[in-house]
Amino acid sequence: MQSMEKQTPSQALSEQYNQLLELEPKFITNYVPANAVSEKKAFITGAVHNPNHVYDKLNAIDFHQRYAVLDLQGQEILGNPDLNPKFTTVYAEFITGYKDKTRLMELAALYKQTEDPESKARLKDEYMQLNIDLYGAPIESTYRSLLHEKLTVIDGKNLTGAAEQIRNELFEMVDFNKNAEVPERFKPSEKTVSWMHEVVESLYGDMLARVPDQESFDVNEVKAIFEDIIANEFGESADGWRVDVEPAKSINVKTTEKRIVIPEDREDIKREALNGLVVHELGVHMLRSITGGETNLDPLRNGLNEYYDSEEGLGVVMEQAFKGKFKESGIEHYITAGLAYFDNKDFRDAYEVKWRLSALSKVNDTGEIDEESLVSVKNTAYAGVMRSMRGTDELPWFKDLAYYNGAVGTWRHLEQIRGDDLKFMFILMGKANAANSNHERILLETADVA
Repeated sequence: MQSMEKQTPSQALSEQYNQLLELEPKFITNYVPANAVSEKKAFITGAVHNPNHVYDKLNAIDFHQRYAVLDLQGQEILGNPDLNPKFTTVYAEFITGYKDKTRLMELAALYKQTEDPESKARLKDEYMQLNIDLYGAPIESTYRSLLHEKLTVIDGKNLTGAAEQIRNELFEMVDFNKNAEVPERFKPSEKTVSWMHEVVESLYGDMLARVPDQESFDVNEVKAIFEDIIANEFGESADGWRVDVEPAKSINVKTTEKRIVIPEDREDIKREALNGLVVHELGVHMLRSITGGETNLDPLRNGLNEYYDSEEGLGVVMEQAFKGKFKESGIEHYITAGLAYFDNKDFRDAYEVKWRLSALSKVNDTGEIDEESLVSVKNTAYAGVMRSMRGTDELPWFKDLAYYNGAVGTWRHLEQIRGDDLKFMFILMGKANAANSNHERILLETADVA
């Protein structure tokens, strides 16, 4: 980071950027089905082969108007005389990213609405190509390796009764060769994991010291702890940030709103899990937004184009480093994507494989499965496949590959820079991917305005 005369983005440019953020394509919001409950019931009971969800919010979007507003906002930003020329490409790519994600949502809507086979095939091709351009595609050797590992464990279990029947059904659904050679997957060295454990303890020790020594915490206690850490460890740099308890599916850092959301119905959180959340949510997502906001490049507080994998990956890596143990993450998302992409499994087929994989992986020493466990794994499998295929109910959405790819990519980068404090500094300078050479150059060219 340059130690030059401090510069801030002009007020007009910052306001234009904030207006652009309001146009963010909100996949999760628009991919909530209006008939989720009835379709799940019909699917689980076997009344329908695949769910057919109605996405009212998605269908209500005027995409023509959305593109027009994005174009206008983009022109204002790129034409702003205060825009530093060396950051023109950053803003242009950010705007293009919004347009591409908007197009992906439009393609999902069109795909659902189209019945003509030829038109549907063209839409599928465009959707999948843009999907891959935005989020990457699963690697077949990785998918096969992850699936084979689970199947090998299941193959070695002593199963009886219903469990044995379920295993036979599973092996008929997937291509399993116990003697197949499976390539090894990446894992960081013990030296790198040990180094990162020391880094995390140094970085987050003061934050974690504010977590009381008790067994578990309810949502209001978690809120109070987060607020205490923000006030005392972030100080003035966190002005405007707040913590809210409200209806939500998970704890989430909303950087554009400067909010941390805690689900009001979240079960009590164990102390070890809360420590992980402090590291992940406050120590990565919130911290990188704040440090990015202290530079003269606004997009660093919310994310450069193509930053997402590194964002999720770093959160996972920091949690693992805190525990001092590497563990692959996002495996279930990766396998679901692989089933659909490489084995052409539809919603039903992927679901039937996933619940059997889960049930058999959890079988205890008795080798039996009870009905209550089956209900639980089927619900979980449905939720996982729905998460992967939401928007179209048929095509895999690759956004969640970030949980596996991001963590592995971050560990690879850390393996390369182990012991280099200067290189590590770039990781926390803002919402960028420090392993990306273009992002690293951008980070080098920013100026601190704090």
